[in-house]
Amino acid sequence: MIHYDTRKINPEDVFLAIGKGKDHISREVIAKAKKIIKLGKENTYNYLQKLWDINLDDIEIIGITGTNGKTTVSYLVEQVLKNHGTKSRVIGTINSNLTTPEIFDLLTIIKDMQKKNETHLIMEVSSIGIAENRITGLPFSVKLLTNITQDHMDYHKTFKHYVDSKFIFLTNKGPTIYPTDYKKINLDFNHKLIGKFNEYNLKAAYAICSELGIPTTTIKSSLAKANPPKGRFEKIELNKKITAIVDYAHTPDSLENVLKEAKALTTGNLITVFGAGGDRDTSKRPLMGKAAEKWSDKIIVTSDNPRTEDPQSIIDDVLKGIKNKTNTVVEINRKEAIQKALMIAKDNDVIIIAGKGHEDYQIIGTEKTHFDDSEILQELAKCIP
Repeated sequence: MIHYDTRKINPEDVFLAIGKGKDHISREVIAKAKKIIKLGKENTYNYLQKLWDINLDDIEIIGITGTNGKTTVSYLVEQVLKNHGTKSRVIGTINSNLTTPEIFDLLTIIKDMQKKNETHLIMEVSSIGIAENRITGLPFSVKLLTNITQDHMDYHKTFKHYVDSKFIFLTNKGPTIYPTDYKKINLDFNHKLIGKFNEYNLKAAYAICSELGIPTTTIKSSLAKANPPKGRFEKIELNKKITAIVDYAHTPDSLENVLKEAKALTTGNLITVFGAGGDRDTSKRPLMGKAAEKWSDKIIVTSDNPRTEDPQSIIDDVLKGIKNKTNTVVEINRKEAIQKALMIAKDNDVIIIAGKGHEDYQIIGTEKTHFDDSEILQELAKCIP
């Protein structure tokens, strides 16, 4: 076997020391591995492609980058391809530890796809994945940019570096679709998705599928009945006269877009429950507070994944963006925050639970425990008259 992860090395395995790993090979790995091969990340693609006899002429790779919308667009494209009779696979936020996996893992996936005669790989391409050369060497059949707003400043440090990372990918070989291209598309069919931002996601998926040569009739009929992925403006049935929606919005722009659309849905109050992740970009926290105040009637600021940060400190950063705190409540415990939202909600109100979406866990300190906003909503709603 061949591995690049020291935790997976067994006696007689070949160890690939990739990138910075070339300079940090432990005595344990030296003693255990049958052979050690040192590679720069830029050379890993060519090495593994030859070693594993990967023929990328048989697979079309679709890369979607941008601050928001990557996951939804990916899953919309997958649904169109499925209806077209095409075997495809999606890699991204919902089903991968890293939004964009390391090149070794990507090629392992592609090797498996070839065995199963899958022909299209739809992947989310993150700015960090680009900056860390995780996709170096991969030929993309289509590349698309959803949008660019602030995110990952903890990693990139400057907005310019964040934007530059995106364009390293977008200006590479192969056709690129920009927002100015796909926003011109006319959606002359009914669909299930709610909100202006989802109209853009539908148009982006439409543009990708057109570039892939899928017939227009197939694209339209598929998108007309397509569903959003879990945790993307997902309505949760509660058997009450209130509407509860779970969404992954965790940037100022995505939170504002979601709340704006949710506000348009309600004739009552919009109640927003959200927090911000710990050990991540701190500059976006007050901006998220500002967005919440702009569109919400009532706000409950709570914990997201605080990780090793003090949850109250994160909340204090969020509160800096809320000028009038009259209708703002702080509840560190996320489950209790959701419970408070349900208790104050009246008929025709809308509750938005933002920040975690599809995630079924919460990270407090270094401990990861099961926590699913959708499940919690349904569980608590049964106990509240």
